[in-house]
Amino acid sequence: MFTAGVYAQDVLERVEAYLRPDFQVVIDGENVRMDSPVLVYNDTSYLPLKEISQRLGASVYWKSETKQIYINTRVNTEQRQEDPNPTYETIELNNPYSAMVSYLGAEYPVLVTSNIKSGSYGRYYRESDVKRMGVDTKGLAKAKERLTNEVFVHENELAKRWKQTPTQTYAAGYEAYVIADELHPKKIDILRSHIKGMERLTYGDVEYSSKPIIVQKVPDKENAYDLLYLETVRMLNVYVNSSSRYKIARLVISQDIFKSDSYVVNNQNTTDLELEAQKREHPESK
Repeated sequence: MFTAGVYAQDVLERVEAYLRPDFQVVIDGENVRMDSPVLVYNDTSYLPLKEISQRLGASVYWKSETKQIYINTRVNTEQRQEDPNPTYETIELNNPYSAMVSYLGAEYPVLVTSNIKSGSYGRYYRESDVKRMGVDTKGLAKAKERLTNEVFVHENELAKRWKQTPTQTYAAGYEAYVIADELHPKKIDILRSHIKGMERLTYGDVEYSSKPIIVQKVPDKENAYDLLYLETVRMLNVYVNSSSRYKIARLVISQDIFKSDSYVVNNQNTTDLELEAQKREHPESK
């Protein structure tokens, strides 16, 4: 399930194995259809590590620099099932930020926020990020973030499940936001350059400033990314008159038509999260 490349001959050994798409896999009494067939070598069956681990509630992380595979198992197989009609606390983004955190030896991108409501303290982690870390969130109290409509879990709740507290890591050339799941150096550079150009724009007497929060690859879309950012609009001829909104910009990378080895970034569309929240809250309004 990982692209490992080719290394020195004294490390590798060529073997003869067989793919068996006719083998069936049954997990917890349920027949499952695997994306990759079973491999048979020396009368032993081998299953795709990443896929079978995820089906068992674990996460798998491949670190190419050290040639290590990290497997984080689910915490408690006996914990109660998720409520089919859960009740969520409602929170709203407040000073959100993204970071790379180290958990059980591997690094993961996370989106973290506090709650804009008074009286709420501590950090909320986005549920999809902690699940990716292998933390099972079933049975924990959760919150629905009003603007993004995503589920978050408070750090006090997560402390009941994670095996160690994640620690924030800082790589060389650290930026104030994370570009998640993109490894291509040229694409990362062109994305950062484009986002840098969005930081301050002026049209007439109006100034637009943008604070990037996190960039994520769009699933199943090649070279497409969603940038979550806070946009502040200020009237230059007025002493105090500014407003801020959280937005998501869809960024698309394409090859430069003038240089085959270069890329360009275009803003495909922008979503105002406050307007989207109002549509969900008042679907009868046009």
